[in-house]
Amino acid sequence: MKHRLMAAAGLAAVLLGAAACGNGSGAAGSTGKIDTKGDKNATGTLTVWLQVDAQSSWPNAVKAATTSFHKKFPKVKVKVSYQAWNDHLTKLDAALTGKHVPDVVEMGDTETTSYLANGAFRDLTDSKNLFADSANWNSGLAASCTYEGKVYCVPYYSGSRIVFYRKDMFAKAGISTPPKTLAELMTDGGKLNKKYGSDPKFSAFYMPGKFWYSAMSFVRDAGGTIATKKGDKWVGGLDSPAAIKGLTQWKALSDQLSKASKTSDEANPQQYTVMAQGHVAMMYGLGWEGGSVYADGNGGNPKLKDSIGSFAMPSGSGKEAMQSFAGGSDLAITAKSQHPDWAAAWTAAMTSQSNEKLLMKAGNVPNTTTLLEQAKSDPALSAAASSATDSWMVPISTGWPKVEKSSILQNGLSAIATGKKSVADACKEMNQQVEQALNGS
Repeated sequence: MKHRLMAAAGLAAVLLGAAACGNGSGAAGSTGKIDTKGDKNATGTLTVWLQVDAQSSWPNAVKAATTSFHKKFPKVKVKVSYQAWNDHLTKLDAALTGKHVPDVVEMGDTETTSYLANGAFRDLTDSKNLFADSANWNSGLAASCTYEGKVYCVPYYSGSRIVFYRKDMFAKAGISTPPKTLAELMTDGGKLNKKYGSDPKFSAFYMPGKFWYSAMSFVRDAGGTIATKKGDKWVGGLDSPAAIKGLTQWKALSDQLSKASKTSDEANPQQYTVMAQGHVAMMYGLGWEGGSVYADGNGGNPKLKDSIGSFAMPSGSGKEAMQSFAGGSDLAITAKSQHPDWAAAWTAAMTSQSNEKLLMKAGNVPNTTTLLEQAKSDPALSAAASSATDSWMVPISTGWPKVEKSSILQNGLSAIATGKKSVADACKEMNQQVEQALNGS
């Protein structure tokens, strides 16, 4: 899961224009039921846009989905085009205004809102039952596919954050088992500092100051929210006592256990490369980052292959585990697709339970709570599954891209981490800015 860039300026106008051009069976706003029973004589090409992650990490799942699709539509060619995160929205915006529109597109779950609101994707509300275990979709991903009570995409996979740790460092510091509570984690961090603190670069827990995905998980864990919609207005929740409590806990961890930059995020530098250099005992990362610590190439250190373990981030509120941001992807059928039946059939195959199990083997969190429960019994997936049982999502608002683009949370958190502002003052300022962005003022 890489950082997803937000849509370019003028996106709303682009999408509204694209929606207006919709016609035929794929017209924007169409709510008719889709037929995925199959047609042995149908011919043509189904165009699917997936991110490059699928090509490099789970090509078997893509192949299985296409094989299943061909049992229903044997003569239809499936053209899968792999996209890069850094420019796929620019390419999609251009495609939506042209004649060659992809039928199925993968979207990062924080990217969907503007597209949902402006009619770029087909309404799947009446066809939701075509997709496996849709009543039990991952709550965070399901929220990213829902706009004003209607469903416009299908949860694909998630990638919750968990703690990766150096088993050898824990052992040498006299820590026999991973912590089960936030208090235990802080205590263990103190033991690690005592053992390795002579290293000026050492972080018992690597926590950059602008790492907003982690900080907002502390907010959620304490019972707070970023914002809640009440009537026609968004009301910020970052100045609440719960949010202040959560960010006070986050700052304590940053102050006591981390030497990471207070003015950078987890991707600059990539935190797994810092851990690979040997100066980090714990980091809060996505599933792929643990393996990247010891991967051969791209900053990894193969010597650490047997030293990296994982556990769910402990809750500070007595819960099973701190619940992670539901970072992940969705699959949407474009409103201008001329083949919505084919698109739905392929999407259903790609998100079938058998396929989701293949995605799990690749290190992803599945798209339903049913499979999450099964994942908890798998040692390789149990930590991620525990942290994604009730995952959280950013406010589903057309104003959210402005929040991210303006770095409202990142700058406020950096002010907290550096001590330039008190937690309460920074929370008040962030809250006002988030409200203004979400309400378009």
